[in-house]
Amino acid sequence: MKNALTNYRSIAHVPEARRLLAADAISKAGDWILYVAMSVLVFEAGGAGALSLFTALRVVVPFALGPWAGRWGAVLAPRTLMIVADALRALLLLLAAAAAAADQPAWLLVVLVVGCASVSAFHGPAERRFQRDVIDSEQRAGFNAVLGATGTTVIVVAPAVGGLLTTTVGNVGALVADAASFLLSMAFVLSVRPPATTEEPRRREPAASPVGLRGGALATAVRAMRKDPAVLACVLTQAIACTVAGASLVLLPLLGDRLDAGDGAIGWLTAAVGIGSVVGVLIGGRVATQGHLLLCVTSVVSMGAVLGLLGSSPDLLIALLCAVALGAAANIPEPMYWTSYADRVGKDDSGPFYGLVESSITGGFALGGVLLGAAVAAFDTVTGTWVLGLAGSGLAALAFLPALRHHRARPRPVSVPAPATEPAS
Repeated sequence: MKNALTNYRSIAHVPEARRLLAADAISKAGDWILYVAMSVLVFEAGGAGALSLFTALRVVVPFALGPWAGRWGAVLAPRTLMIVADALRALLLLLAAAAAAADQPAWLLVVLVVGCASVSAFHGPAERRFQRDVIDSEQRAGFNAVLGATGTTVIVVAPAVGGLLTTTVGNVGALVADAASFLLSMAFVLSVRPPATTEEPRRREPAASPVGLRGGALATAVRAMRKDPAVLACVLTQAIACTVAGASLVLLPLLGDRLDAGDGAIGWLTAAVGIGSVVGVLIGGRVATQGHLLLCVTSVVSMGAVLGLLGSSPDLLIALLCAVALGAAANIPEPMYWTSYADRVGKDDSGPFYGLVESSITGGFALGGVLLGAAVAAFDTVTGTWVLGLAGSGLAALAFLPALRHHRARPRPVSVPAPATEPAS
């Protein structure tokens, strides 16, 4: 906790850092409110089939667009792209609210939400690029720790806010409020002064051809990973951690039913994962600052075992403790991931690279749910969870081997002795 307060104080006096944190939290909250409100609207308009299509497309589209969105977005300054993306998302949500109020068909709502998800695919990589440009290198670890803590807090709080909005002002009113949240996020981004050293050169560069960008986006992202074993290891283990986390989200309803803990069990377990996530990110800030790579490896590898323990919990109390441990283990390496990317990936490669990372996160969550469902169908809840968890632990350990093999302490600067001075004659 002391280290968490230190991280917060180290960036609290930086106005740009505070505004970036506020913009990120509001934008993420808007995504969750959108999911809650639109899920109900799409289901009411088109039934379970439309809801399934909506759920699939809002994951598949950002996953598929990731590297290309990052590369195409590189032709604009990241601050400009974030402002445009927030404005477009607000406009699309207002159109969705109008369509829902006029009882338009479900396919129109799905199209508007997929459009919003497509715009978000451009916003994520631009946001990471802008954060790297604005935050000094010595403050990045602390900033990423606080950013992760606020992000995981939003995951816990925002769905409840979305539910409260849909209950009090209705689904259409919730969409209007969501549009306002993206406009507020845009206002915070507008208030951040762009660093002249990164923004001015971009404005002088000629716009790149979209055709050329499309052809090399994925290759550029892969090349950025292959240049540095630590970056490659971070991307792979982050994707594996997201896969295990995605499996846990599908596990929670099954676990609540197996324990016969009532309808409130899912809420309690989700909150426990969120609490553990906040604790993990706060611990991870110090880990990233001090460069404890082995601790990050241990944390990710332990996730699989914790997932197995969660799936085989004998009662709700043990399940809650395992859920907290799972959230912490998943998020301890988070500040190290993003700090490593900012420090090690070149600016020319950062657009498609961050797009690929966002795709791996989204795809990992979706894949984890599918794999757990298949494992439970093939075995049972307990056995299937252990099989998937141990497989994830093994893959995470293998992914980090190249980084551990090449991990070296940073060389200390060699002091050069001052030249001897001849005595004055």
